[in-house]
Amino acid sequence: MPEINGPGMFAGAVGLAAFDPWREFVRRLIIGASIVSVVIMACHAQPPLPDGTVASRKDVITQEQILSTGYTNIYDVIARLHAEYFRDRGAVSVKLNQHARAVVFLNDQEYGIPETLRNFSASGVAEIRYYTGTDASAKFGSQYGGGVIQLISRNQ
Repeated sequence: MPEINGPGMFAGAVGLAAFDPWREFVRRLIIGASIVSVVIMACHAQPPLPDGTVASRKDVITQEQILSTGYTNIYDVIARLHAEYFRDRGAVSVKLNQHARAVVFLNDQEYGIPETLRNFSASGVAEIRYYTGTDASAKFGSQYGGGVIQLISRNQ
């Protein structure tokens, strides 16, 4: 009969390591989670198209997508294709003077709040890029923690 060496520890045969059922459970759980995360990452990756571009990106709206909506202003285009760009992120920081909502940039210059896009013609935009708070802070400055919607004009 094997001896019990503490809670859940069995030492049966001489020379064998003690078996801990809880440790084995955690080990198998970690292995399983690792396998699931690898499968998810592999399935999530988008293969490039023959011309080398990615089929669909959530952070970019192309000129073709803009024109295909039939809308005349950029606000309506974004509201139709990626309304999440306009979502209020709430208080970003207590100490820093950061915007809680995305700020609009025209090329590399600050343009205003998202509502100003109602007056911006869709025909003048080549591309719309969205930067999350982290990416916007790194690219445009720490005060843009709510994100940035960057318009790339056709005549840039």
